[in-house]
Amino acid sequence: MLYPLIGLLGIMGIDLVSFGVAITTLLGRAIPQPSPLVTLEIETLLAKLTFGFREVWREPRLRALLLISTLFWFFHDLGGAIYDPMILARSNGNAQVLASTATAAGIGGVLGAIILSAWGGPNQKVSGMLAGFIGAGLSKTVFGLGRSSQTWIPAQFCSSLNFPLLGSSETALWMEHIAPAMQGRVFAANALVQQGVSAGAILIAGPLADRWLEPAMATEHPLPMLESLFGSGPGTGMAALYVTTSLAMVLVGLGGFWLANLRGMDPDRQFE
Repeated sequence: MLYPLIGLLGIMGIDLVSFGVAITTLLGRAIPQPSPLVTLEIETLLAKLTFGFREVWREPRLRALLLISTLFWFFHDLGGAIYDPMILARSNGNAQVLASTATAAGIGGVLGAIILSAWGGPNQKVSGMLAGFIGAGLSKTVFGLGRSSQTWIPAQFCSSLNFPLLGSSETALWMEHIAPAMQGRVFAANALVQQGVSAGAILIAGPLADRWLEPAMATEHPLPMLESLFGSGPGTGMAALYVTTSLAMVLVGLGGFWLANLRGMDPDRQFE
C-alpha cells in the first residue's frame, strides 16, 4: 500500500527508522554479562571453532533439539524457495497478489508476537515449539492447495501467527539448557548448521521444480490425483512441492512428541 505513495526509498527509510528504534532501546538497557569461564588449559583455534558442536553433541537432549529444528527449517526453506515464483506463476504474474500475501504474513507475525508477549508463552517449551511446527505446516498446506488470493491471504496470515511461538520456544530451550558463558559459541554452531541446511534446500528446490515437477504437471496426461488437487497450468508443479514440504513440517512436529530426549527438556515431564 505504501509503495505507490512513498516509493521504495520511503519504505527503506521506514525500515531504517525501525532499526534505529531497536538499537536505541538496547542502548538504554543494562545487559548483564556472564562470568568468564576459568580454565587452566589453553584452547587451540580448532578447539574454539568446534566447541559449540561438541557441546551440543555430547548432550542427547540438545542433539534431539538440533535435529528436530534443523529438519523443520530444511523443509520450510525448501518450500520457501519456490514461494514467490509459485504465486506469480499461479496468478499470471500479478505482483499485487504477491504483495498482499507478504502483507498478510507481516500482520500475522506481528499479531502473533503481541499475543505471545501478552500471554508469556507456554510453560512447556517443547510442546509450544512442536505445536508451532504443526500449525505452520497445516497453514502452509492449505496455502499450497489454494489457487487464488482468497485462500492464500488468510492461510499465510495463519501460518505467520505460529512463528513467534515456535521461534521463542526454541530459543528459550537453548538458553535454559546452555550455560550463559557458552551460549555464544553454541548459538553460532547452531546457526552455521541451519544456514548450511537452508542453502542446501534452496539449491535443491529450483532444479527440482523446474526440471522435474513443472514439466511433469505440464504434460498432456498428468497424474489425475495431482491434477484434481492442484489443477493445471504454470505453477502446479511448484504447488505440489510446496504442499509436500508443508506436510513434512507437520510430520516433523508430530514426530517430535515421540522423541523422549526432546520431550524430557520440559522440566515437568517425567520419563522412565
